Amino acid sequence: MEKLITISNKHHSGIELLSVELWREIFDYFNVNDLWYSFRGLNKHIDGIIDQVQLHLNLERKGKYDYYIKNILPFIDVVNIRSLKLRKHNRIKHFFSISSLQSLVQLRLLSLEYIYSFDDNLFTFWNQLSSLKYLRSLRVIFGSKFRSNNHLEEKQFIIRSIFTQDFCPLLNCIIIKNYGNDSVNTELPIPSLIQSTKTTNIKYLTIDRLTFVDLIELLPALQKTKSFCIDDEFFCNDQLFTQRIVPIAMSLMPECSKLDLSVPADMTFEHIEYILKHTPNLKKLIITNDWHLLDAKKWESLLSVRCLRLLEFELTCNGADNDTDYEEAGYDFEAECKMTTFWMERNSVVMHESYGEDDFYFTIVKFHIGKTIDELYAMIFPYEMDIKDDP
Repeated sequence: MEKLITISNKHHSGIELLSVELWREIFDYFNVNDLWYSFRGLNKHIDGIIDQVQLHLNLERKGKYDYYIKNILPFIDVVNIRSLKLRKHNRIKHFFSISSLQSLVQLRLLSLEYIYSFDDNLFTFWNQLSSLKYLRSLRVIFGSKFRSNNHLEEKQFIIRSIFTQDFCPLLNCIIIKNYGNDSVNTELPIPSLIQSTKTTNIKYLTIDRLTFVDLIELLPALQKTKSFCIDDEFFCNDQLFTQRIVPIAMSLMPECSKLDLSVPADMTFEHIEYILKHTPNLKKLIITNDWHLLDAKKWESLLSVRCLRLLEFELTCNGADNDTDYEEAGYDFEAECKMTTFWMERNSVVMHESYGEDDFYFTIVKFHIGKTIDELYAMIFPYEMDIKDDP
């Protein structure tokens, strides 16, 4: 891209007379690389304005990262960085060898993807999160499709520090998880958390492979949470669950409107009900599990009592193609949906699908109040509906 403006020292263009506020508004339309390439070095006046611009760095692509390191980083004040996105461990490690995490004191958003363990028992890098007093959004994805990350101490340290050590007190969005589904058992050790009694500002929370006991410990901190997702697997321990269970005097997640849980085979309707007692204003519930929760009558009883404001429900159950109990449970659920008022009023649908050529089958139960059955099918399988509607 060529320089957009040419200004000589002797013959000043009228464009220099634009106000600082207008220049800043113009600069908001440029990413940092284009801003530097197009405007930096035109004259001292514009350079001075650029030096005060809030910087949003998306350096996930190698080309952008290399350009930034060579042409931009040496000339900026890192205090002006408001958001930072980095991908791949080598780049992440290289970036923070030049600018420390604790120096980004005005950071609002931090996204680190495909990061591995720093092999540091003192957690030197992650301890620097304590300096990010204004951080609103944190996204950390450990591992990659080429190599899993099985060192969970750092993930545990981050979670504990945020919920019990008051790191990043203004956080309202957290995503901390491993890339993909690792074959090893990588749940956080029990118990991994000191009980959290202080309410946080977190509104959107995604964690993978959390234990049920950890959730009980976290509940007091989640009173402002609107969306909560465990997108890999809940781990359950009935003995510890019984020991930690306490009578519910009040709902601890009253603002939660979306709950998305991947639950294991040993989680029962009792565990689900305990969670739903804390989310009385739930509007969307997504449950992914093995087929043991494929019971229409129990779900009707639970949802009609605990989820009075529920608008959308999705239950996905996995099973083997040669499991007759799984197959029978799915068809029983479908029959209930066709003759029971609760499910009929909600235009509920039950679908039986297979995954590729593997012996992996799943049953989906879904309703969305206000949507027709055809619309529900289109929401779940949009590609198939496009083919069907194609003349």
